[in-house]
Amino acid sequence: MPAQRRAYAQTVDIVEFLSARIAEDEAVARKLLDDRTTSESGKWYERRLLLECEAKRRLIGIVEAARQTALATLVSDPFGDETEWIPQALEWTTLSLNALAVPYSDHPDFSREWLWSP
Repeated sequence: MPAQRRAYAQTVDIVEFLSARIAEDEAVARKLLDDRTTSESGKWYERRLLLECEAKRRLIGIVEAARQTALATLVSDPFGDETEWIPQALEWTTLSLNALAVPYSDHPDFSREWLWSP
């Protein structure tokens, strides 16, 4: 693995990683949908893959919004009485994003830290 690729793998954010993998999945699905030799069952599968990509994007958006809200609350009021929920929120958002990354564990930019689970 080239040094530049290793450096990227060490610094990539899981949301960036997932977004890039989803974009790759979509590109392959669209290419196969445009291929006249793809069977009807293959086209069904590729259309389904495109919907799954959209579902993953939506889920990432929801989880990332919750993560950003927790972090913003922590920064704006680190010792407030209303912040006891933040550690749990950060944990579930992290675990959720990690779970979405599991199918891409064979990708060279995948971080083994994302396999962590409680």
